[in-house]
Amino acid sequence: MKPLMALVSFKQAKWCFFLCSLICSISFSSYAQKVVYPLSNDISSDLITSIDSDSDGSDTVDMLNKMREAVQNSDYKLYFVIQNENENPKSYEYTYIGSQSNKKGDLLYLEGSSKEIILHDNIVSHFLTDSASFSIGANHIVEAFPDVIYNNFDLLTPYYDFINLGKARMANRSSQLIRIVPKDKDRYNYVIWIDDQNYLPLRIDLLDLDAKIISQTKVILVDFNFDKQQFANYIADRDYPILFPIDKQVSHNYDWQASWIPKGFKEINAYSIDFHNVNIDTRRFSDGIFSFTINISPRSLSDVTYLSVQGDRTIYSTNYGKQNVIVIGNLPAETIKQIAHNLKLK
Repeated sequence: MKPLMALVSFKQAKWCFFLCSLICSISFSSYAQKVVYPLSNDISSDLITSIDSDSDGSDTVDMLNKMREAVQNSDYKLYFVIQNENENPKSYEYTYIGSQSNKKGDLLYLEGSSKEIILHDNIVSHFLTDSASFSIGANHIVEAFPDVIYNNFDLLTPYYDFINLGKARMANRSSQLIRIVPKDKDRYNYVIWIDDQNYLPLRIDLLDLDAKIISQTKVILVDFNFDKQQFANYIADRDYPILFPIDKQVSHNYDWQASWIPKGFKEINAYSIDFHNVNIDTRRFSDGIFSFTINISPRSLSDVTYLSVQGDRTIYSTNYGKQNVIVIGNLPAETIKQIAHNLKLK
């Protein structure tokens, strides 16, 4: 946490935690202190075995679209590691059946407190040991892959350049190394290793504006020969927690608007949440790769303005007039602050 003026009030911090948990559908757990292993901060040239030329980028965009199709419609089991900047790496097992109309997935956390996330019947169920299990309506497990994987990349060419960096090797498999670069300085970069044969992503690096890796997903092993029937039976035989009720209503609050957002971002949804008898008006924006939410509530008792940057997630909170503004997103801190400072409040 990086305070700008003073310590944040407990009530304000509680709102931020609630909003962040709701938006991301992620349960936060505490782990014992360990040595933090630093991320490699560059894309070493020895990882690239050859350079491919794609002058207009069309082949690169086509490969990215094939990656999206493979992730959603193939059957596979992956063992991978995720590491965020200044955090310990964490290992996972992800099993997925996408070739059937009723897609099934299972993300198993292999370290720390026992945790499992299962996709079934367009519902995602979270099984936790240190808090209550719950289910939410969703068509994929957001913790398995970042949003960038699920895009129609043809629609993103006005805002991003797609660069083929050549062939590389990852998880003992030949792959294409592709960099996704925004045409402005308002968002991060991605570098993705895509399997030459099956088009699954084998490594996903999120880079900041200085090309420093701030989050990395790295596949260690790919298994296409797992017992699919046994896995389907396992999903079918589980008992699932009930759907998590979220008291939210579609928002028709026109008392505020965002006068500046990065190019390509559009409002995805707007709703009001009743949290401990406090109304929070929320709007979510996305360009397909990155997203942020603007959350407006009554002014807090504290005049604290603060900024928190953890991995790719930035949280910025401040007061304007009678309103408290919290902006949460996977964007650079300066972009998040610029969004917050360019709100028009009535």
